[in-house]
Amino acid sequence: MTERASAFIAELAALRTDDARLHAGVPALRALYRDVLRAAAPPNPQYERERIIAQAPNPRELVFLFGVLSEGENEAALLLELMADVRITEPGAPVAHLVDEAWYYLRTSIDEHWQLDDGPPSAGGALGYLLLVLTERLERLRCAPQPVAVAQGEPDRAALLRSLRDTFE
Repeated sequence: MTERASAFIAELAALRTDDARLHAGVPALRALYRDVLRAAAPPNPQYERERIIAQAPNPRELVFLFGVLSEGENEAALLLELMADVRITEPGAPVAHLVDEAWYYLRTSIDEHWQLDDGPPSAGGALGYLLLVLTERLERLRCAPQPVAVAQGEPDRAALLRSLRDTFE
C-alpha cells in the first residue's frame, strides 16, 4: 500500500459517517484522477496537456478510457460521486440504493463469483478501495508509463474490499 493510499484510508477511517467520508473522499478521488491522467497521457507538444487535464469536465471517464479503471470500478466511482453530489444538494435524500449499486458493481468487477457476500454494502469501503487501487496503479504508471492492465477476478482484491468494508462499519 502506498503512503498516499495509507493516508487516504486513515483520513476516511477517522470520519464517523459515510456522508463525511464522501465529503472528504470524493474530492481526493477527483484529484487522484487528474494525477493518473498526468501519468497516463503521453506528452505531446501539439496540445497543452496540463490545461486539458485541469479543465477536463469528467476526468474519471478519461481515466476509464485509458484503461486504469475497470468497468465496475468506473460505475462504482460514478455512483459515489453522485451520492456526494446528492448529499450536498439534498442532505436528507436517501442514497442507500446507490450504495447497494456501487457495491454490486465494485464487487462483481473484482470477483464475478462473489455473488453471495452476506455483508452490508459500504460507501466508505468502496471509496477507500478506489482510492487505494488508483494510487497503486498511479505508482505503476509512474514507474512504467504504459497502460495499466486492470485484472479481472483478483481474489486478493475481494479480500481487500471486504476488509475495507469492515473498517468503515
